[in-house]
Amino acid sequence: NYELIIIFGNGTEQTTIVNSTEYTVSLSAINSPYTIRAVTRFTIVEHSNSSFVFEAQSESVSLTLSSCGSNMFGGFNGSVCVSCPDNSVNEGGYTIGSCECGAGYTGQDGGPCVACTEDTYKAVIGNSSCQPCPNKTGSIRGSTSCSCANGYELIADNCAACGRNYYKNTTSNATCTQCPTYSNTTGSASTSLSDCECTFSVDNANNSSCYAFQSTPVIVNTTRLFTWVVIFWEPLSSVLDRNGNNRGLVFGYSVAYQLSGDPNNSESNNVPAGTSFYNITDLQNESQYIISVSAFNSDFNMGPPATISVTTLSVDRPIIDRVIAYSNSVIGVEWTISSSVLNLVGFNVYVTGVGAPQNSISFNGTSNTFINITDLLASTTYTVTVSTVFDGGQEGNLSPPETVTTLDAVCTPSCPFGGVCIVPPNTCNCSSLISTGGSVDCYGGRVNSSCECTCYDGLFVGGSCSDALYGPIVLVSPSSNGRDVNVTIQPPSPVVSSASIVNYELIIILGNGTEQT
Repeated sequence: NYELIIIFGNGTEQTTIVNSTEYTVSLSAINSPYTIRAVTRFTIVEHSNSSFVFEAQSESVSLTLSSCGSNMFGGFNGSVCVSCPDNSVNEGGYTIGSCECGAGYTGQDGGPCVACTEDTYKAVIGNSSCQPCPNKTGSIRGSTSCSCANGYELIADNCAACGRNYYKNTTSNATCTQCPTYSNTTGSASTSLSDCECTFSVDNANNSSCYAFQSTPVIVNTTRLFTWVVIFWEPLSSVLDRNGNNRGLVFGYSVAYQLSGDPNNSESNNVPAGTSFYNITDLQNESQYIISVSAFNSDFNMGPPATISVTTLSVDRPIIDRVIAYSNSVIGVEWTISSSVLNLVGFNVYVTGVGAPQNSISFNGTSNTFINITDLLASTTYTVTVSTVFDGGQEGNLSPPETVTTLDAVCTPSCPFGGVCIVPPNTCNCSSLISTGGSVDCYGGRVNSSCECTCYDGLFVGGSCSDALYGPIVLVSPSSNGRDVNVTIQPPSPVVSSASIVNYELIIILGNGTEQT
């Protein structure tokens, strides 16, 4: 046999008689270092009746053990401690084989350890395989257990399908989520919010917002200044669902606005039915706002919002109120500037386009905010901006650009009977004519039933400029003898019923300035 002798660090010995050449002994790093040696005993037979025992002792082996801690290996006779491979664990060990794959992972001891695939699991540490999840359950990669699958919830330790109008989009034991208001599912075990179809309004992205009806106000215009915005929309009388069915009368509108990027800076207000605009005040200048308008019925159920982005202007930035094409070569520009701007001495007007002035048009004074720009080309589009000029010549911010197209060289529709494409300023005493929907005819009369207009060389009859008192057209051509000139007078037509032509006066102005009538 063999005698195994282990000498502990404190000098005590442990002796074990063994019959095998392989022997496993548990040693702790706490009692390190160790000295180990072995004794071999031979029985030597000399004669059939006599024998004796001979002993041979090995050399001593010194051993030092260090504790590496959990999830590490090494420390055998001075070897360094190393972390176990990814996703493997141990309670400390001397070799990589002590590292076993953790729960949720499978592989040989010492790694590599691979995550259990989706809808499988492994609850224990070791090299066992991942197991498939039971019916109606599932798991994500690397799971140690199975949970109720998408569309199912845990009820009394069993996975049950989500009921109608509910959904669940996660593999978990959480409860199913109810569909948003005004939406429902077509069946059970729904797995996504998109399964909740809008009942009355058109389905949107992921169906996260459904409404009591589909009708939406149409935003038609906005007026913006420095710290306020006026928003205009077309009012609705009744509201319809996605299939065109009537969902009741409009009871009012909700106008909401929010400073872009700052949800805490928001507000909403309701206005009654029939209202078509709302004035939003106390805004920040030169800031972007998201404005929405929604209709609601008598139950205060909302419809989809109409949304627009509007940026207020800087206090020192002019606002062009209107740009008007007066003729085929003249445009008029009118603008507004805040009364709170200090040290303002004038303005610069910039016009770009073919045939536009090469330089800005500058003038001093702040009382006049209107200018006519002449000598432009017919049927040409121009872009106009206005900037402020401060004391010392410093230029301020430019206004937002506005575009205008000069009239045709020949009026469209053409001006008969000597009409010319000119609209003199101030031919109508209605200053808001353009913004209230007025039109301009090629003679210069600004026609609008809501204001009194003075026509250019004509009569204002029945809400429009009459042709009756426009001059006739004079046509000249060589006579047949080649020496004289034929003059043809073409009368204006149609003639207003209350007026009649009595005669014509032909005036010939000679080269020396004298007239012949």
